[in-house]
Amino acid sequence: MSYESEMLEQFNMPTRHEVEQVLLQALLKHGGAIKEFGPGQEIVDEIANVFGLNEQQRSAFLQTVYRKENRLKKAYLWHRLLFRAADSLAKEKLVSSPKHTLQITNKKEWMLTEKGFDESLKLSNIPVARKSFLPTKSYEVQKIVKKLIESPRPENYNPFDKEKKVIKTTRESAIRTRGFRQAIIDAYGYKCAICKMKINSPDSLSWEVEAAHIVPHSSLGRDDIWNGLALCHLHHWAFDVGWFSLRDDYTISVSSKVHFLPSDYGRIGGYEFIRAISSKSMKILLPSRSELYPHQNAI
Repeated sequence: MSYESEMLEQFNMPTRHEVEQVLLQALLKHGGAIKEFGPGQEIVDEIANVFGLNEQQRSAFLQTVYRKENRLKKAYLWHRLLFRAADSLAKEKLVSSPKHTLQITNKKEWMLTEKGFDESLKLSNIPVARKSFLPTKSYEVQKIVKKLIESPRPENYNPFDKEKKVIKTTRESAIRTRGFRQAIIDAYGYKCAICKMKINSPDSLSWEVEAAHIVPHSSLGRDDIWNGLALCHLHHWAFDVGWFSLRDDYTISVSSKVHFLPSDYGRIGGYEFIRAISSKSMKILLPSRSELYPHQNAI
């Protein structure tokens, strides 16, 4: 038995397999990605709490002597166990390692793969059918996001994709669709471009904001950053049915039919849902990078 195995047994630590399963569930809860397991990281204590680890188990450390430098290195046993579990998941293609994620997101994180996403849903007793509605990051989806946000902004942009076909959803098309959604809501900071509301569900699995096409999907609108807006459910509906549109300068243009609405229509308590955005000078919330703004040709 190795020194590390002896320590794990001595402190009655959970098995690596048990940690792997909880880690997959934690990744799902945290949107698909978590940082490396360094001191002070909340995820380290969060998973320890799941297992009810005591202070002695959390603070136990391994000692390794560097012979060339003749110095002692200490590593927390619990941190090492977390790393071993994550590394094992990476070998099984259930997560991507920090060095691979770094190439996609410029962040050193462990990230779910599509295979790992499916497994985390299973462990969390969440139907796989919900997968397409969750803004959970996966390595494959983030590759699509990277391509969308790093593509050069075209001057003569055509928002219509004539080669686009409304066909039965395939795994590849589902990943592309989720990539579009993720790129849009990331660009807008998870806020509605109209009311700027930002909120997620109590279980942290989903966000209220949605990715909306400017030229509709049904009209062969492109699934790219220049043909999209982040909108809350209510403003997404209002945009799709024509209660408002956008001008080239990103100000909001409300339908003239608002003047014919009965006084009790479009009200949320004392808030005038449509009339509140009727000012001709009101602009939408825009991404921090101008190259990600909606394209005037789509508007």
